[in-house]
Amino acid sequence: MTPRTSDVSQRGINASAEATSYFAAVIELNERLWSPEDPEGNIVMSIAENRLTVDLIKDKLQSKLSFPDSVFFYDNAAGSAKMKAALVGLLQHTFMKGLKLHPDNVTVSSGCGAVISNLIYCVTQPGEGIAIPAPYYPAFDFDLTCKNDAVPVAVHLSASDQPYDQQLQTASGTVYSEQHLLQMLKWCVQNKIHMISDEIYANSIFKPDCQFTSMAVLASRAEEHGLDPEDVKSYVHVTFGLSKDWCASGLRVGCLWTLNARLQAALQNVNAFYGVSGIAQHMIAEMLEDLSFVDKYLKENKRRLGSAYGTLAGALTKAGIKFTPAAGSVFCWVDLRSALSQPTWKAERQLWEEGFVQRCGFIITPGQASHASEPGFFRICYAIVDRETILQLVQRLVGFITKSDAERQQVPLWINKASMQKAKQEIEADPTQPAKPAFE
Repeated sequence: MTPRTSDVSQRGINASAEATSYFAAVIELNERLWSPEDPEGNIVMSIAENRLTVDLIKDKLQSKLSFPDSVFFYDNAAGSAKMKAALVGLLQHTFMKGLKLHPDNVTVSSGCGAVISNLIYCVTQPGEGIAIPAPYYPAFDFDLTCKNDAVPVAVHLSASDQPYDQQLQTASGTVYSEQHLLQMLKWCVQNKIHMISDEIYANSIFKPDCQFTSMAVLASRAEEHGLDPEDVKSYVHVTFGLSKDWCASGLRVGCLWTLNARLQAALQNVNAFYGVSGIAQHMIAEMLEDLSFVDKYLKENKRRLGSAYGTLAGALTKAGIKFTPAAGSVFCWVDLRSALSQPTWKAERQLWEEGFVQRCGFIITPGQASHASEPGFFRICYAIVDRETILQLVQRLVGFITKSDAERQQVPLWINKASMQKAKQEIEADPTQPAKPAFE
């Protein structure tokens, strides 16, 4: 037997690698956040989270604190019957309206990260690629590679193929047209390639004239599109959950809808390690069963998201900063190419690290982490803070990028540069590689 050279397996070594490239900065800046009472505090707007309607969810769940004894015992590893029925009711009431869904086609896991990781575990062989339209949600890289040997492949679409009409693009808040979704669906099914549609922001579309179309709805019309219904059942999967639309990332509820019976059987076993607590499932199901509350909540959530986005968009427009108009989600994709000293990834990292973090005390997501096609784009997560913080971010941003390079160097350091050294060493070791995600 060959002696071991490490106290953990190769899998353990791979999993213990740094999952983020700027985690240290996020942790440090989070220790002292900006407020009107603390104008020298920091601003963190790199986390894909919705905190705008937590008051509504908190009040509703606190009214559901009574639960049966059964929540303390083992239940279906893929989700309780009550939870699955409530989720099917939600889907049929909202973005899968018109479909006849069955609870057996839904799997409930501890977050969409777990859903995606388990799904990839069950449908890919080691070394197979996962094509993702870019720019994309930075945490996909971690979700796909931490446990699995899948290879994320960023696919940069041409200008004519950029999302603009109906399905959300998760880094920029823009949406794909039904026509583009149908093209993707046909290509995948005809080539027997799994189509995974991430619809975690399906109920967060705040643009009035924008209608979301679920891949499940398109898949239900398989024969109309000349597709084999059996192939559609095998290769089309939809992920969704409570983290974004429902302002509840801490509850850890992610879901998968699929008609693939063999996949469902596999997930029934794999998901035994990723279940959601019985108490959480019962309380959430009680909330979702109240469709009157669902309607009122979603309406108010969209209003608040639209208002927050409007605040950011208005401030950016006033400052002359270009951005991609968003229709939903919690992101704004900002063009800061003119602020780079050179059109390189190293210059983007320098602007982010030495400028935004160290000298301005704020964090937004660098485009390299989202696999942008070129340096200089940044993602701003606007639903994690209030209106005043959004305005303060833009004020700091504009105040810095309008300075000359020489003037920027004269701006005093905001945080200790030593805390960024490890992340800097990582990016300098291979500056051609995209940075790892900071947070989901």
